[in-house]
Amino acid sequence: MQVFMNVYVPGWLIFIGGILLISAVNGATVQAMVNHAGRSNTQIWYMKPGIFVHELLHAAVARLFGLQVTNFSLRADPLQGSAAHVSLRYDRHDPLAQLGLFLSSSAPVWGISVVLLVLGRWAFFPAGNQVWEVLAASSSLSEKWVMMRSMVVVNWQWLAIFLVVTLILTPGVALSHRDLQNMWQSAPVAFLGTIVIFYLFLTFWPAGFAWWTLLNLNLLLLDLMVLGFSLVIWFVVNLL
Repeated sequence: MQVFMNVYVPGWLIFIGGILLISAVNGATVQAMVNHAGRSNTQIWYMKPGIFVHELLHAAVARLFGLQVTNFSLRADPLQGSAAHVSLRYDRHDPLAQLGLFLSSSAPVWGISVVLLVLGRWAFFPAGNQVWEVLAASSSLSEKWVMMRSMVVVNWQWLAIFLVVTLILTPGVALSHRDLQNMWQSAPVAFLGTIVIFYLFLTFWPAGFAWWTLLNLNLLLLDLMVLGFSLVIWFVVNLL
């Protein structure tokens, strides 16, 4: 039980907490953009690419898990409280479909975060192998942070691309009320499934706990980096 509380539970808190925080900050950024423009986000041209990517990630991840996409629309849906929407059909009693719903519902946050992290790596860490060495190192979070800061070398061309893509995709990161409902509805299946994997590690590969702990630590580091990007964009938008 102690290992469960010290290794498994923190991983879930980092994953869910990162999704909620990053979504909330980007949601506040979208609201600031809407207030500044005086129009809804579906009426603002520079928000449309991010909204499209948001819905595309929902649909693509759902299809990977066998869920049927019955509607893909970029029109606002006031009933669901979303700027656009994807409608899905699936067997509610199928655990794999529930896992797909969980990952599909949260996909805009972690999917777009992966894109920004990849671009950020080219913008700030041109010597990419060093980044992987830091992530693979069994160091504390503070040590990883110090190592990464010491490696920063700005590539101005990639920095410009990173900033443009970040501004374009920011409106797509925030989850709608319906997305969060779907995520919480299907979370128990994802939770139970990963518990099974966790105890398989415990039984057959005890050394896997070191890997699981390292994964938690790196996920926390990446969460903080994406959250940092999001807070900077939020601050800049509110200054305009």
